[in-house]
Amino acid sequence: MKKLSLLAIVAMALLALSCDPDHLPFKIYDTPYVEFYDDSFIISAAGGEFIVPVSSTGVDNVTIGLDKEDSFEVDPDSGDLTPKDGWITLVEVINEYDVPTRALAKWDSGISILVEPNTTGRERKALITVTSFMVKGSIEVIQRAE
Repeated sequence: MKKLSLLAIVAMALLALSCDPDHLPFKIYDTPYVEFYDDSFIISAAGGEFIVPVSSTGVDNVTIGLDKEDSFEVDPDSGDLTPKDGWITLVEVINEYDVPTRALAKWDSGISILVEPNTTGRERKALITVTSFMVKGSIEVIQRAE
């Protein structure tokens, strides 16, 4: 009887260990992520259309943040700020992905942006932020001055 109880305890322990995900080396964990291949993306003063590569579990949203001086015009008389068109715009999100083998697929995507020529005489910077599920990743876009 003691041997049977001992075997039952050992069997339950083995069953409990086999359910522990840390003990399953072949398991793929689905965790949302956004990764850019570089820390920054440098563009010449001439501008143009560019594709910024990104790897993620799917691009849900893209925002482009500009410096205040690139986002607003200041009225010299009143000091009021008026929104102006940005020098960088999102053209499209390009989704090119492999056949998914997991619950959350891995996308190798591209963010297509259109950048106007830089005639300001100063370097310009923008921050592109990509959201996948609740995870965000960012890359700085730097446009050289003439």
